[in-house]
This record gives sequence, structure tokens and C-alpha cells, in this order.
Amino acid sequence: MSATLAIINANVKTMNPKQPTAQAIAIIKNKIAKVGTNREIKRFIDEKTVVLNFEGKTVLPGLIDTHIHIADYGRCLMWLDLTPAKSIADLQELIKEKVKETLPGKWVIGQGWSETRFKEARMPTTEDLDAAAPDNPVILYREAAMLCAVNTKALQAAGVTDQTAVPQGGVIDKDPQTGKLTGVFRDTATTLIWQAVPEPTEGDLLNATVFACQKILHAGITSVVWLVISESELPIIKKLHAWGQLPFRVNVVVPEALLEKAAELKSGDETVLRVGGAFIVADGYLDSKEAALQKPYSDAPANCGKMLLTESELAASVKRSLSFGVQPVIHAMGDKAIDTTLKVIEQTPSKVRFRIEQAAVLNRALIERLKKQDITVSIQPKVISTEFTVWSADQRLGDRAKCLHPLKTLMDEGIVVAAGSDCPMEPLSPLLGIQELVQRESYPQQRLSADEAIRLYTLNAAYCSGEEGIKGSIEEGKLADLTVLAEDPSSVTPSRIRDIVVDFVILNGRVVVIT
Repeated sequence: MSATLAIINANVKTMNPKQPTAQAIAIIKNKIAKVGTNREIKRFIDEKTVVLNFEGKTVLPGLIDTHIHIADYGRCLMWLDLTPAKSIADLQELIKEKVKETLPGKWVIGQGWSETRFKEARMPTTEDLDAAAPDNPVILYREAAMLCAVNTKALQAAGVTDQTAVPQGGVIDKDPQTGKLTGVFRDTATTLIWQAVPEPTEGDLLNATVFACQKILHAGITSVVWLVISESELPIIKKLHAWGQLPFRVNVVVPEALLEKAAELKSGDETVLRVGGAFIVADGYLDSKEAALQKPYSDAPANCGKMLLTESELAASVKRSLSFGVQPVIHAMGDKAIDTTLKVIEQTPSKVRFRIEQAAVLNRALIERLKKQDITVSIQPKVISTEFTVWSADQRLGDRAKCLHPLKTLMDEGIVVAAGSDCPMEPLSPLLGIQELVQRESYPQQRLSADEAIRLYTLNAAYCSGEEGIKGSIEEGKLADLTVLAEDPSSVTPSRIRDIVVDFVILNGRVVVIT
């Protein structure tokens, strides 16, 4: 049978250990028919075949993002871009320009600042933002980590004062001398301000989400795990699917409480859209010292973090998720939370593969237990570097920091690790994620090779959702989802990986030209 599409003269990195590399691919309709040499593919070519001569371009299995918040990313694309700011003064100028086109009293929302780029080497304060926007509430999210800076108008709109209780899993920064708010909110405390921001109209949010989907595709991503945060996202997903506006494969993960509501997301083809998981939160985050640890934080001897669920509550949530036939996706960051999660998994027979989100603070005993279960560890590479650059993991964890996200150790032990972005909290680019894994500065013995890092976004990511039989590697019979790069990540200087151009995406056997 002749191929509908043939790729020749390519650098094919298959992620198939039985055939790691190839030169050419034959595709019939939406499936890969043959992987091999130009000569082997030639017999699939006739006058009806579309032939693409890639002249040495690198072909990967379609990249998969295992952790992305698409509706929130769409919102962020509507916001003021703060990445150009190299100082507090630059930040203020960007805000002033935005205020000129904004009615008094309307919110100014921005994202992308970082004190590491500011010449002042500090975070913006309420006073800084008041000077730029005295008549508009302002909320500005940092480029990485769940952290925002706000002005006085935003505090007033949200009804937040220096007497406001700090929510579980959050931090409100205060001046150590005066006790006054600095304007910086971290982790769950950011919701104190965000809840006062008016919702965009449904039409605006739909349009923004469509735009976000295009940006995701242009990053070379052919499949996503869409982590839903609120119920309002479900009709958006339903409409986009009905309108043919989802340009990639979508596996929806919803909070456990939304499982009944999510059942209405029906698709005639579960390789295109399905509800595949329920998100369960066992503990908090390390940066707010809310991740549950077996021993106290090194810089807070009275604090071991917090379990957000008891073992019995976690077991009940897992059981309920399995009753819906979906994967339990369990956020467990601290070693105590991971231990409790493993106890539940060890006592829960299941044909569904478990997934632990983060699994950050590990030790030898926990790693040995992970090896014995059908579990995937899902990580976000940029989050790892954030934990050493935004705050000091060494100071906070002491010797335990040596086993914080020990990815190389996990992979060497045969534990499947998959990767996502956590966009918009962290940057979208999977190539940036690959670079972070290859260039890891903290405990460099845990660095991965470029090919190992690519596996986290391809075969391992497919395995994470139980779809390794249909995608994740370039093999005969699998879906024809491919990402085509101008250069090979394993051949360029590691610091250049993020800048590699995505030339094409082939999705379901159809070519999408990116550049």
C-alpha cells in the first residue's frame, strides 16, 4: 500500500530502544507504516505520495506536555508582558503605558517580572506599584513560581490588610520591622488578591484559549494533559472540541470534586479528547514550607509542613477516582506525603497506572518502594531550578536537598519520569525544559543527557497516561504525531537547546508548518 506521506533524509530519533535512529518514515493516513532507510521507504512512494525531504532536520515523536493549565495560559496571554523589564523603573514604565489605555479603577494584570533580572535585585513593593498606577488595582505575577506583587488599590479591592489570616499553603510577605504588607503574596495566598479580579467574559476567555492552543502547537506540542482548575473550563473544552479548535490531543485531568461534571466531555475518539485523571492534593509546596516532611525544615525546626489529607481521606479519594475509571494524579511533594501516598497505592489494587505529581523530596527507602509499583513520577523541569534559585533548597532542607528531584537516580533505577511545563506558572517551551534537565546546576550528578530528557516529553509522557501503545515513539502502527526541529538537541551546545526552531508538526498524519 502506498504512503500518503513520506519523510526522507531526516535525522529520526525514534525513542524506540529497538531502533533508536532512522533516516525515513512512511505514513499511511494517520498511522506510521514504516520506519527505516530512504531505500526501505522508497517502496511506499508512488505518484500520490507527498514526499518531504527534510535534509537532515531532526524528527522526534510528537512532544507531550504532561502538566499545563490551558485556560489560565489563555488568560495570561491577555496580560501585560513584563519580561523586558530589567529594573523596577522599567517595570514602572510598562505599567504607566498600560494605565494610559486603561480606565481608572480597572485592573492592570501582568506577568513575567523577575527580581533576578532587576538591577535592584529585589522584588517590587506596594509603593513601587502605587507610584506607577495610583488609580488602578495592579497584580503582577512573577515569571516563575506562584508569586505576585500588588499595589494598594489591589489590596483595597481584595479587602486584604496586615491582619488578614494567611491561607493554608500560602505566605504573605511583611516588613520584618514594621509588620506592614510589602505587597508580595506567595502560593495559595495569591488567591486572596486574585479572587477580587473580575472574570473575563466567556467570549474573551474562549478567544484567549484558542490563541493559547495555537501557541502550544507552535511550541511543537502534539498532546497535552490539561489540568483543569475550575468548573468554568469544562464548557470551554467542550465548545473548542465541537468547533474543531483543539489542534492537539487532549487528556483532561480534573479536581476529584469535578469528576461527575467532567463526564459530559464526550468524544467519539478518545485519542483526541478524553477525561483521563483526577487531581488529588496530598500536601502543599516547598517554597511556602507546606510540603509535608518526615522531619522539620532545616530553617524552621518547629515546622514539618502539612498533610492536606489523612491517609484514610487520601485512600477514599483514590478509590473514588478509580470508580470513575480514571488515573489518580496525586500531588505529593514532601517525603511524608510521598510515604503516605505510597501506603495508599500499595494497599489499592488497580489496573490503572498511578501518577505522583512532583515527588520532590525522596530518599533511598522511598525510591525502592516506587520501583515496586506501577507509578509514574511527573515533574516540571523549570520548577526544579526555581526551587534552588527563587529560594534556597539547601538552606530549607539541609542534606535532604541532595535527594530533591533526583531524576537521574530515578531513571537509572527504572522508574518512569515524565515532564510537563506547569504553564503559565512556568514557561511553556518543552525545549527549555529539556535544556533545564541537561544543564541542571543544583546537584549536577542528576543531569540527564539530551536524549534522556527528550524521553520525558515523549515515550515516558505517553506511558504516564497509559498511552505508550499508541504514541510517544516513532514505531510502526503508532499515531503519526511528529515534531520536526531545525537542529538536534543532542548535537548543539546545551545552552542553545531552548533556541532550536520548531519547523513542522505532523499531527494525525497531517503537516502543520510552524516556521
